[in-house]
Amino acid sequence: MTAPTALRRAERALEIPHGRLLAAVLAAGATLGSAFALAAVSAYLVTRAWTMPPVLDLTVAVVMVRALGISRGVFRWLDRMLTHDVAFRGVVSLRTNLFTALAARTDDAVTRLRRGDLLARLGDDAQELGDHVIKALVPGLVAALMGVVVLATITPLSLLAAASMLLALVSAGVLAPLAAYRAATVTEHAVVTTRSGVSAPALEILDDATSLRLDGRLDAALAELHERQAEHDQAIDRAALPSAVASAAVPLAMILALAGSLLAAGAAWVTGGASAGQVGVLLLLPLSSFEAATALPAAASQYARSRAAAARLAEIVGSPISTVTTAVPGPERAETAHLRAVGLSAGWSASAPRVSGLDLDLPAGSRLAVVGASGSGKSTLLATLAGLLEPLAGHVVLDDSAPLRSGVVLFAEDAHVFATTVRENLRVVRGDLDDETARAALSAVGLDDWVATLPRGLDTALGPDGTTVSGGERRRLLLARAVIRRGPVLLLDEPTEHLDTARGDALLRALLDPADTSLVPATSTVVVVTHRVEAIPEGTAVLHIGENARTRYEENR
Repeated sequence: MTAPTALRRAERALEIPHGRLLAAVLAAGATLGSAFALAAVSAYLVTRAWTMPPVLDLTVAVVMVRALGISRGVFRWLDRMLTHDVAFRGVVSLRTNLFTALAARTDDAVTRLRRGDLLARLGDDAQELGDHVIKALVPGLVAALMGVVVLATITPLSLLAAASMLLALVSAGVLAPLAAYRAATVTEHAVVTTRSGVSAPALEILDDATSLRLDGRLDAALAELHERQAEHDQAIDRAALPSAVASAAVPLAMILALAGSLLAAGAAWVTGGASAGQVGVLLLLPLSSFEAATALPAAASQYARSRAAAARLAEIVGSPISTVTTAVPGPERAETAHLRAVGLSAGWSASAPRVSGLDLDLPAGSRLAVVGASGSGKSTLLATLAGLLEPLAGHVVLDDSAPLRSGVVLFAEDAHVFATTVRENLRVVRGDLDDETARAALSAVGLDDWVATLPRGLDTALGPDGTTVSGGERRRLLLARAVIRRGPVLLLDEPTEHLDTARGDALLRALLDPADTSLVPATSTVVVVTHRVEAIPEGTAVLHIGENARTRYEENR
């Protein structure tokens, strides 16, 4: 998809009502129109007063100066409110459509993105399109509107001044932004691209600082981050020069317009074809005629950033954003499912598979423990079984040929805890959740005592990503979410991490014992990644994943 096409589709995904956009443009136009009229009336007042007319002849002009000075501030406030309202509403609509489109994807394009890159696209790139409304779309429309107003005002006074003003406005309003855009396209694209290169390693360091330090890789990761930051800073520096050159074109165009007005005013004064007030207007009006044009070079640079951002968003969406506005309900989920993997090879690179040649047959109600060293591919296997990562070879199917995501629930190790209440953190997986079910799930994972100590119970707000709870409480809260979501197949990645040994082992046995239905029904298939081999119940099937994609399947004895 080309960048212009991606931007047009992104603009439609903003879902900006034409009436609100028109109101924002008119308010911005009224702001600049008040300034333009204030300059015209002030010029008339100054030059007319020079001729010493009766004081009453100047009364109307004096009152207009005061009124226009006040109205400019009022219109400026209205302009800011309406323009930002349009932009913020548009960003909300855009992100809603983006998340809906991402949820509708059935491939692994999003899974393969680094977390920081995905965050940069959904956060920074979406915000760039909000800035597109504020800094490019509205200023461009206002500049066109003000150009018509300026020419309509000057033409009756002098055709020569109007001709020079037209030439100056074309230079400032077309040539300067075009030059700025052409000069800044590559560098602005580099800025957008290098920003994700900074975000991704920064988030990885924040998330895994302890592990990186223990592995001796923290210094290397910090060095990589400094290098990416330097590249980002250089891209920003390269983008500054063309913007400065384009900005200089506007003052030059203003000089051209002023020169034409001087010639026209001089000719009118010599021939007596204009009054002192009209001459004053011709002399001073060019100085206030380019306020809208001065924003156009920056608008061109913003347009370049917006195109790059829209293209990057189109890459992760995979379909026109604007056509995916509502989620399409899938088939009703069955209570049981038979999960099978045939000749499965899983990994992030075909040259280095984590799991190779794996056959799994998990009828409804099966229990499977997956063990192996860190980095052996356990989490990769779960992501593949859940349909989040495409197999390198072989295939994974449910017995009814339903999409994997319709029947498989994945409890990810890095699942997110939202900065909202305990209840809403559970409700994200089930909108009709009632308090009784929520408390039952929390009790099942051993959090009932914890909830009882909270100041507002289920209505207690948690910090961003669970920062106000301990690691064990966070894990059990996420497990309660998985229990509430349920599903025919439940995949759990290290659910007992951060728990004390006794509590963690008891939780693991409850998950893997088919006779224990306190957490999951006996008919649900449960696959658990764990490092606590000694806590796996006797008779549970165990899948050992080793280095070089070796796997071993046996029964725990």
